[in-house]
Amino acid sequence: MLSAVAFVPSPPLLVPELMGAASDEVTELRDAALGVVRDLADRSDVLLAVGVDTHAGLLRSVVGTYAGWGVDVVVRTAPDADGPPDPELPLAASTVGWLRERAAPTSAIDVMLVAVDADADACASVARDIGDRLSGSDRVGLLVVADGATTLTAGAPGAFDDRAEGVQQRVDDALAAVDTAALRSLDPALCAELGVSGRAAWQVAAAVADASGRRFTGRTWYRAAPYGVGYTVGTWT
Repeated sequence: MLSAVAFVPSPPLLVPELMGAASDEVTELRDAALGVVRDLADRSDVLLAVGVDTHAGLLRSVVGTYAGWGVDVVVRTAPDADGPPDPELPLAASTVGWLRERAAPTSAIDVMLVAVDADADACASVARDIGDRLSGSDRVGLLVVADGATTLTAGAPGAFDDRAEGVQQRVDDALAAVDTAALRSLDPALCAELGVSGRAAWQVAAAVADASGRRFTGRTWYRAAPYGVGYTVGTWT
């Protein structure tokens, strides 16, 4: 059964070692992300994550490193994960590993990847795969790793687009209200233009929640746009 859903972004700036003296600038974001993972672990017997990458796939018990971002911080998605760290591990999986080790260290978290450009059918397929894991008696917590618009300010990675604020607000409001219809109606082409890379992961989560038949209550732990990128942290419980 689906016990709860938690939402976090995937910026490397979550990792203090990568931020150096600027680490304190994102303390609120970091604390919120760690907090929702702890909360999810407390409500669940099993944790499962979904995030985006260039291609769909499943990652289980993997080891990664943030060396490509400047510091060799090694992360694991399971306590017994072994082997050489993969410097090209998808960022969603690296984020799961970093959060897991600090907020749910005894958990092993499989990471299901949905293609960043996935259409509705592809998102539904991943949602069905997740649904297959919810049929038992275990309480399964779903960790959704997804980033918002990269075009919210002139200094943002994608520069400024005056459409971004409205779309980001729509996402934030939908996550807060558990408005799965609003999430499922996000336009893939528009989201791609605005750098909303988390669109497919949110749509998978919406489909999973709808299929569960549960009525959730949303809580926003963090919503802001440091450095011009929309980051939202929250829970559905």
